[in-house]
Amino acid sequence: MAGSIQRGMGSFIEKWFKYLMITPMTIILAGVAMYPFIFAVRLAFTNAKTMNLRNPDFVGVQNFVSILTSSLFWKSTLLTIGYVAGALSLEIVIGVFLAILAEKVSRGQKWYVSLLITPMLISTVLAGIIFRLELNPQFGVIPYYLQKIGGPQNLLDTGHALVTVMLIDVWQWTSFIFLIAFAGLKSLPVEPFEAAKVYGAKAGQTFWQVTIPLLKPVLMIAIIFRMMDAFKAFDHIYILTSGGPNFATTTFSVLTYNYAYTKDHFGMASAMAIILLIIMIFITKYLLKLAKWQ
Repeated sequence: MAGSIQRGMGSFIEKWFKYLMITPMTIILAGVAMYPFIFAVRLAFTNAKTMNLRNPDFVGVQNFVSILTSSLFWKSTLLTIGYVAGALSLEIVIGVFLAILAEKVSRGQKWYVSLLITPMLISTVLAGIIFRLELNPQFGVIPYYLQKIGGPQNLLDTGHALVTVMLIDVWQWTSFIFLIAFAGLKSLPVEPFEAAKVYGAKAGQTFWQVTIPLLKPVLMIAIIFRMMDAFKAFDHIYILTSGGPNFATTTFSVLTYNYAYTKDHFGMASAMAIILLIIMIFITKYLLKLAKWQ
């Protein structure tokens, strides 16, 4: 009887010991993640400013009403959607194309892959500083050569600023799509491609009817992660334009920053962050359904 109890206790400890070991860290990480979120939700329903941040007055949904009735909010929303859609589309097309090229390289493939993922390894702040120097109308390298071919000299004016910051995002984060697509291509089974070859499928048919469907789950992961990150893009935009000129690059994140630190209204900024979270949840849910994971 005693031996049976001892074996039962040993089995119980063996089963639950690993969970007991990770419980303290799980609680700490959950607290670190949840406290800022709960604090932000609380601030979203107050008139929190620097002077009354500890004891702000409750204002209900007034912050949300003010934001949703603001023309600047809707302009910022459209700018952000255009920014995300344009950057993500180019990153997917270029990233998948480069992944297919890399997968076909037989010699020096490691060097090729290492070179292509380099932009992703650069800090977004550093990238913003680099391009601020490169795009300077007086001494920047890019305006100098554009002027030689009759192009615009100032790529950060009202007409070009949004496209410019979007292309910088493409330059830096196409490597992320490339890396995931390349890993996905390496993991695809060879049987469907052999069958397509036997049936005489052309390269284009194989790509659209075999490669892309098999790669779809992997690409959806990349798209979801890049979409969430692009919606939050802030560093290089603020360094290059601070949201200007004339609000031409005032994306969601820049507008939220301005509410918090320019207008000193942390309640409005928190409400903006909650609205962004809700938008991202709905878009992510749609993408998951599109991938047929739900």
